[in-house]
Amino acid sequence: MQRILFLFIILAIYIHPIFGEEKPIPLVSPKEGYYIITYKNYSINLEIDANGYEVRGGNSNDDSSGQADINYWILPGKNKIKIRLTERKGKQKETDGLPKEAEVKLVLGQKGQFPDEGQLLKQFQWSKTTKANLGEWTELEFDPPFLPPSQLWKQAEIITLTKEKESSAIEFANEFTKILNTKDSKKILSMIQFRAQDTSEVRFYPYVEADEIKSISEMTKAIGSTWKLDTKKIKFTLLCNDQILNVSDPKGDPILTSKKGASIPLYLSWIGGKWVIVR
Repeated sequence: MQRILFLFIILAIYIHPIFGEEKPIPLVSPKEGYYIITYKNYSINLEIDANGYEVRGGNSNDDSSGQADINYWILPGKNKIKIRLTERKGKQKETDGLPKEAEVKLVLGQKGQFPDEGQLLKQFQWSKTTKANLGEWTELEFDPPFLPPSQLWKQAEIITLTKEKESSAIEFANEFTKILNTKDSKKILSMIQFRAQDTSEVRFYPYVEADEIKSISEMTKAIGSTWKLDTKKIKFTLLCNDQILNVSDPKGDPILTSKKGASIPLYLSWIGGKWVIVR
């Protein structure tokens, strides 16, 4: 039930190969689990994306450590994690007492495990003593030991962006906004049905329609009919081998927001001749 609320309520919420990449010892891989990226960066900015999905933006001048589950974005065949480090400017160039360093790991974890208990698939480390060109992207490629269960990659067509496609995506977003403002839980579920079911499967959760409707009802009660779509400045970004389209503002933030401070990211695929919300 909490999973679908993540869709609706977001409260504000490539470094050159010589940087140094460790190749973990191959292990016998499980048939299911969670692909998790863990990261940390000190005195330098870090940017990460997974198959085009932004895991961490590079604009923050703050030191950080964190993790992200990327099961939604794991593709059949070759997958790519891109990493880029950039210098900080001015007084924020170096944190007191902390040398410049960054680390990114890809871990395959199981339910109930901490990330550091999972199987290490990829590891990337950088320190101030490493000679490299900052500001350049590096790619870490990997073949997933298993593919999280999903119908998306079988059904979604390769998207070629045209003015017509862009216009139809905005029309779809407008229609979705209207449906949200009806506060009709069943109508809203019909618009996000694919996402609700597929993301449950991808993360090995049972899909229960009654629970989805209950979650939507709670959302509409909290937010009401205050959803608005800002179409003044729009950025169209293709990701995941051009099978997903993200519709956002120029900064990558959602264009569908409410007066309650909530927002909904728009990740669409072209399936059966129409746009479908998939992530």
